[in-house]
Amino acid sequence: MLGLFSSIKSAVPIGKKIGAVKTEGPVALLHYRATTLIFISCCLLVTALEWVGNGANIACAMVGPDFAWVIPKRVINTYCYIQSTFIVPWIGSADGQAHPGVGNGAEVKYKAYYQWVSFLLFLQAALFYLPHLIFKYWEGGKVKNIISGLHNLVLDKDDRHSREKVLAKYLKDSLYTHNTWAVKLFFVRFLYLINVIFNLILLEIFLDWEFSKYGWQVVSLMEDDPVWRQDPMARIFPKVTKCTMQKYGPTGTIQRHDAICILPINIINEKIFVVLYFWLAAIGVITLISVVYNSMVVISPGIRNMMLRSGGAQRSQTLRKLDDISKYLQIGDWFLLYTLSKNLEPVVWSELVSEYHNLLKAGAKAKSGLGSPSSPQSGPDMDEESELGSIISQQHKQRRPSHHSHHSHGSKKTIKTDF
Repeated sequence: MLGLFSSIKSAVPIGKKIGAVKTEGPVALLHYRATTLIFISCCLLVTALEWVGNGANIACAMVGPDFAWVIPKRVINTYCYIQSTFIVPWIGSADGQAHPGVGNGAEVKYKAYYQWVSFLLFLQAALFYLPHLIFKYWEGGKVKNIISGLHNLVLDKDDRHSREKVLAKYLKDSLYTHNTWAVKLFFVRFLYLINVIFNLILLEIFLDWEFSKYGWQVVSLMEDDPVWRQDPMARIFPKVTKCTMQKYGPTGTIQRHDAICILPINIINEKIFVVLYFWLAAIGVITLISVVYNSMVVISPGIRNMMLRSGGAQRSQTLRKLDDISKYLQIGDWFLLYTLSKNLEPVVWSELVSEYHNLLKAGAKAKSGLGSPSSPQSGPDMDEESELGSIISQQHKQRRPSHHSHHSHGSKKTIKTDF
C-alpha cells in the first residue's frame, strides 16, 4: 500500500523546497499541490483492485452453480462490465426490497460511469495542476533570475551589498515595464476560481446531475432510520446491479440470460465522491475570497502599500521610505517588489529598500536638475524621503499634458523628467 502511494511524491512535490523562490500564495498551493495530490490518490485507490473485491472489478452470478451456467463465468463478468449494468428502482415499502437497485419497477437506469471514474479523477488532477504550469510559464523565472541569490543566507556583507545594488539598479531601470507580466499572474489567480467551477460542473454532468445534492444527502442520512431511509450512495453508486446478455439458442432464436452483479469498487467510489464534494466546496469558497481580495489589491493603492509594509522589516526608516516610493509604483512594479519582500530576509529587505530609494532619488534629481547647488530643495534641512516625494510629485505633474505650458508674461518652461 505504501509502495503504491510513494510514487505520488515524485509527481507532486510535497512540502516546502529548501532554497526555492516563492512566487505563488497559499491558495495556489491548495490547488496545484493539495488538490492534485487528493485526486491522484483517489485515482490510484480506485485502480487498486487487490484491496477491494479480491482483485475483481465485477462479480456476476446466474441461476445454479457456476459450472452449470449457460454462459461461462469469465464471459458474463467481462460482458457486464464492458456493456454496463443497470438498476431497477423498487416500488413500495423499502422493507420488501432484497437489495437497493434490484427492484420490481418498470424503469431501468443504466450505470456505466464507474468505468470512467479513474480517468475522470486523473483528468481533474491535471486540470488543477494546469494553472500552476501557466503561472510558471508567464512568470518566466523573473524573480529567481533577478534576486541574485539574496533569498539565501549571505554572510559576507560586501557581497550582499553588491548584489543589492545590482537588484536595485534593475528595479530602477525597469520601472513601469512589469504591468503586463503582473496582469497575467493576477489572471491566473482568477483562473483558479474558473477551474473549481468547471470541475464542479464536470462532476455534476458525470454523475447525472446528482453531485450537487450528494454530500448533503449523505450527511442528512445519518439522522434517518436505517430501515426506511433511501441511501443516496446506494442510488448513485449501487453495489448490486442487474445485467442481461442476449445470445442465439440452438434453433437460432435470441435467448435472454439475466445475472445479478456485484460492483465492489463502488464501495470506494461512494466514499471518494463524498470527500471530493466537501473539499471542492471548501476550496471554492476560499478561492472566491482570494479573488475578491486580489481584485481589491489591484484597484486600491492603499491596500498595496499596506501589504508592502507588512512584507519585510518593521524599521521606521524603512517604512517611511516604502510609503514614499509605493505611492508612485504601478501595479507591475509593486507586485515585483512585494514578491521580493516575501523572499528576502528582513535585514536584506531593509537594505534593498534603502538602496532602491537612493537610486530613485539620485536619478530623479539628476534628470530634473534639482541636485544643483542653487536648488532650494536640496538643503540639509530636508530629509531624503520628503525630498524624493517632492521630486517625484513634480515629475508626475510635469507628465500631465498642459495647454498653458508657455505664458506670454514669463519665461517658465515645462521640464519633462522620468526616473
